[in-house]
Amino acid sequence: MRVALTLSFAANLLLAFVSALVLPERVAIHFAWGGAADGWAARLDSVLWTLALDTLLFLTFWLSPAWLRRTPVHWVNLPNRTYWLSPERREATIARFSQRLWAFGTALFLFLLAVGLLTLAANLADPVRLDQPLFLAALGIFLAYTLYWTVALIRDFRLPTDSGT
Repeated sequence: MRVALTLSFAANLLLAFVSALVLPERVAIHFAWGGAADGWAARLDSVLWTLALDTLLFLTFWLSPAWLRRTPVHWVNLPNRTYWLSPERREATIARFSQRLWAFGTALFLFLLAVGLLTLAANLADPVRLDQPLFLAALGIFLAYTLYWTVALIRDFRLPTDSGT
């Protein structure tokens, strides 16, 4: 899953560099309902903010196992954390939790890639207009995945049932 996270991040970096080369000096960065542009920025500012945010997000997901190892148990928000983060289970739990975080990070970067592609296409169109149905479809898929991911995380970290009773 770490490879998928890295590849999805790299795709966003590539899109930012392509955007820096092909976008006009003034770009739409926000769109109203219906797809009309209602927020603008300089191309360089937009690209730099995108690169900064993507890098911060990537490092957050990438470094999560190291941070989890150093974080006191009472600071970790995980279902049944006392059980799952007990010394005998801690390393396996961190590995499982990290895989889940990297999967979510991959989904987030794929959503950001879709939004970036839609924004690039909108800024190259005349007039500038976001394809709202495609944006809403991408958002719906991402939100559905987020719901699935949350339920799966909660289920994955339930207390195991005692098979002996």
